[in-house]
Amino acid sequence: MLVALAVLAIADLVVGVSNDAVNFLNSAIGSKAVSFKTLMIVASIGIAFGAMSSSGMMEIARKGIFVPGEFMFDEIMIIFMAVMITDILLLDFFNTLGLPTSTTVSIVFELLGASVCIAILKITSENNGQTILNLGNYINNEKAIEIILGILLSVVCCFFHRGYYSIYIKITIIF
Repeated sequence: MLVALAVLAIADLVVGVSNDAVNFLNSAIGSKAVSFKTLMIVASIGIAFGAMSSSGMMEIARKGIFVPGEFMFDEIMIIFMAVMITDILLLDFFNTLGLPTSTTVSIVFELLGASVCIAILKITSENNGQTILNLGNYINNEKAIEIILGILLSVVCCFFHRGYYSIYIKITIIF
């Protein structure tokens, strides 16, 4: 399982970094702001820096979404294996279709989905009097809702910001 996790981690890193590179380069290539060579050098440095300094996001997602103390080691490995497989498939599918996606958002929801599934399996398979109402013991509801609301509010703020900006441009053109 550790070898499979290592292989999946490498594949996930390749897919995730390529997704971030596409997101990073998309507007710069379209606007032709600088030469392609300069853009690739700057993008390489930016992505290398991001990959080396991104451990904080995974710590927030890992400690924020589920309660690690409620799961056994093998269950946590299954959660992470499911997250990596799903991440590879999801990001590769979206990139193949040319659709935008966020590696951070996908990882948060993959962790939430995998941990909820394992928690439900654990609750239903053990005869210790737990019901589905005990799901809150396995999922850090407060932190998960905080992260999800942050993601959703950032999307809403983007729409409003773009809306006000386009209204401002239209008013400026009219006058």
